[in-house]
Amino acid sequence: MQDKIITLRTGKKGKLKPGHPWIFKGQTLKVPPGIRPGDIVTVVNGRGEFAGRGYYNPASEITIRLLTFNDEPIDGTFLHKRIEGAIAGRSFLAGATNAKRLIFSEADSLPGLIVDQYNDTIVFQISTLGMERMKEGLLKVLADIVNPRYIYEKSDSPFRKIEGLKTIKRWWLYDGETNVEIYEGGAKFIVDIENGHKTGFYLDQRRSRAALKEISGGKTVLDLFCYTGGFSVNAALGGAKSVVGVDIKPEWLALARKNAALNGVSDKAEQREGDVFEILNNICNSGEKFDIIVLDPPSFLKSKKDLISAAKGYKEINALAFKTLSDNGILCTFSCSHNMPNKIFSDIIKDAALCSGKKYTILKRCRQDKDHPIIKEIPETEYLKGYFLKTAGTLCKKEKR
Repeated sequence: MQDKIITLRTGKKGKLKPGHPWIFKGQTLKVPPGIRPGDIVTVVNGRGEFAGRGYYNPASEITIRLLTFNDEPIDGTFLHKRIEGAIAGRSFLAGATNAKRLIFSEADSLPGLIVDQYNDTIVFQISTLGMERMKEGLLKVLADIVNPRYIYEKSDSPFRKIEGLKTIKRWWLYDGETNVEIYEGGAKFIVDIENGHKTGFYLDQRRSRAALKEISGGKTVLDLFCYTGGFSVNAALGGAKSVVGVDIKPEWLALARKNAALNGVSDKAEQREGDVFEILNNICNSGEKFDIIVLDPPSFLKSKKDLISAAKGYKEINALAFKTLSDNGILCTFSCSHNMPNKIFSDIIKDAALCSGKKYTILKRCRQDKDHPIIKEIPETEYLKGYFLKTAGTLCKKEKR
C-alpha cells in the first residue's frame, strides 16, 4: 500500500520543533487528493526526507499529530509496543495505589488518548479523530495487557467538537459500577467515573496530597475547590484538628462526605457549598483564621489569550488566602493550566503576598506525579504547578511600596 505523503513547507514556515509531535496547518504544502480526515500520513520535509508519521485532520489547527519520528508502520504491533511501554513506566506505583494514569497522550507518544485505571476498571478518553479511528485496536491491546474487568469510555472532551466528533460515554464489553472504590497510600476514595470531573479523580495531585498529610497534625485546614475531598481526607488522616472543604457543586460535596465517612474522619471534616471566592471573602472578613489553606482551583486559563484575566483571578484568590492564614500558616497553592507559565505563576504569588502584606518562604515546589510524565520537548505536558508556602511575618510599609 502506497504511503499517503504530506510535504512540509521549506524554510522557517515548515520547520518542526525537535521532538514535538504537532504540525500546524500553515506548516504544510497543499495536501494531495485522496488523503482523508483521520488517515495515517507520512510527513516529509521540503527535500523529501522522512520527518515522521501520524494522523491528519484539517478540521483542527493542529493538522497532523505525529505518532512516531521513526520510519515504522502504525499497526497493531506498533500500538502494542507503545502501550506496553507506557504501562511498564508506571510500575513505580505498584502497591502504593490501585489508581493511576496509564497513558498520558503526547507524553506517551499517543496524542489524543488518555487512559486511567481505577481498581479493576479502565476509563479512557479519546479527543481526536485519528485516535478515534484506532479505537478498536487500542481496546484490544488494553484488554490484552491490562486485563481489566471493566472498560468505560468517557470521551467528552470539548476538543472532540473541533475534530468533528460527538461525545461518547459508554461501557465496553460489560457494564460495571460507575462508583469505583480506590486506595492511595492509607486513604480510600469513591470515584464517580461517569459524572465526576475529567475521568473521575485528580490522580496528578497524588504527591501533593501525601505531602499535605505529613504537615497537617494538629492544624486547622481550609480546602478550597475541594472537589470530592482528596486533600481534605489526607489532612484529616494526617491528624488535622479540623478540615473545612469548600466547593460549588452539591454532588461533589456529597461524595466528599462519603469519602470522609469511608476513612472514618467525618467528625473532623465539614463541607460548605457555594462560590469559593465569595465564601473565602466572607471567612477573611469575619476574622476566622486557618493554619493551612489548600487552593487547587480548576483552570482559570483555557487559552493563552485569557492570561491577563486569569492572572487577575489567581492573584485575587491567593491574596485572600494569604490574609486568611494564621501566623506561620501554610498556603498550598496550585495552577493546573499548561497555558500558565511557571514564571508568571510565581510572579502572581509574589504579587498576591505583597498585596496581602505577607512574607513567605517556599517549603515545597509541586508538580504532577510521574504517571503524568513531563517531556522537555513538549512543554504542554507540564501543566500542574504549585507551592507549599509558609508565611513568615508581615511586610513593613517600605516593603509594601
